[in-house]
Amino acid sequence: MSAAPIIEESRVLLRIGLPVVVSGVLNLSMQFVDTVMTGHAGPNELAAVASASALFHPIFCLGIGVMVALTPIVAQLEGADRIHKIGPSVRQGIWISMLLALLSMLLLPYLSNLLLWMDYESEVVRITDGYLKAVIWGFPAAYAFLAIRHSLDGLGITRPCMYLTLLGLAVNIVGNYTLIFGNFGFPKMGAVGAGWTTTIAHWVILIGALIYLQSSQRSSTIRFLSRFDWPIWSYWREILRIGIPSGLSSGAETFMFTVVALMMGKFGVTALAAHQISINVAGLTFMIPMGISAAITQRVGNAVGQNNWDEVRFRGWLGVGVCVGIMSLTASIFILFPESIIGLYTSDNAVTDLAISILWMAALFQLSDGLQVSSMSALRGLKDTRIPLLTNLFSYWPVGMGLAYLFGFVWEWGVISVWGGLIAGLSVAAVLHSLRFHLLSHVPAPKSVIP
Repeated sequence: MSAAPIIEESRVLLRIGLPVVVSGVLNLSMQFVDTVMTGHAGPNELAAVASASALFHPIFCLGIGVMVALTPIVAQLEGADRIHKIGPSVRQGIWISMLLALLSMLLLPYLSNLLLWMDYESEVVRITDGYLKAVIWGFPAAYAFLAIRHSLDGLGITRPCMYLTLLGLAVNIVGNYTLIFGNFGFPKMGAVGAGWTTTIAHWVILIGALIYLQSSQRSSTIRFLSRFDWPIWSYWREILRIGIPSGLSSGAETFMFTVVALMMGKFGVTALAAHQISINVAGLTFMIPMGISAAITQRVGNAVGQNNWDEVRFRGWLGVGVCVGIMSLTASIFILFPESIIGLYTSDNAVTDLAISILWMAALFQLSDGLQVSSMSALRGLKDTRIPLLTNLFSYWPVGMGLAYLFGFVWEWGVISVWGGLIAGLSVAAVLHSLRFHLLSHVPAPKSVIP
């Protein structure tokens, strides 16, 4: 094969994926702004926001995973030139997003009771409860936007959502300044004000998305919102068949990292701080393969719709190669400049020394993580999510967490060995996902059940 198709496909991957990367960084920036600004309001306010985030983030990740199903569905429909089915699929996705929002709104107000059970200070519990009761009113908008965003991802349209996320960040900054601290004549609300600001930002983003859908020429052709549909089970079955395993996979990974953080606490404050710095750096660079992975799903799904299996394999493996190549670059930066990276977070010598050692492990972690997320996204383009869920459960828990516990607590090899367990788990997942894509990309996937 000549270099021209490789260069062209790489350009397409980056054109679709880089706006998703930027959107991910902007979302992290919103969390950073909430943390910094509530921190200035007081330690109880900061603790409440941190506690509330820990409670609702896994639930929200599950919802994100379900909505991701729309990306391969829309991509395959476009590839098969079944454009008239895209609008109904999106409308049914919005129905499902409203169900997810309702379930989340019913559950979240009661989760603050878990903090009482864990003997949190009563003031922190009170503020957390107020924050959760404020932020839930943004869930209908947040989930609806996810349905729209992942549908647009399926068409390879990613820049509008990047700009909308930037708008949301601006609203978040101004709203926090206004409501947390009581500026411009508004009452001082502390962390609860941050919750209301998040809600407002979600609604602003959704309104912006709806305006885009109504004004965009391509959207008007596809007719996302041209009519009202009642729920249609055949569409729901397809979205949930793909989305629920995808959401559970995201939840399993999120929960794994939560447990690892708790394990690190057993080694003391220095170990926990060093781990938190390293995982924060790795999480930031992880936005890159996450964004490219959205592009891989779209490109593979589109080729499946065209019934072009040579192109399925080419796009999938090239996407994996691009992800691994980029993560190799970030891993090299971790190895070559650890002191500079850690110095951005702390000047404590003990924390710095340990964090540098962990960051070298995080360099290996980058390669495994990049391979597993990109190969899994290629499988998602085939609408294959159930076996990858089982693969992740096996790789993350019996392998990853099992080895992390064995290395760190049974054999007492220390903090760094816990990261060794994580790397082993991610590596197993990466290999198994890659093998499965190799097998499935040589056997045509079943056609969509959407009529």
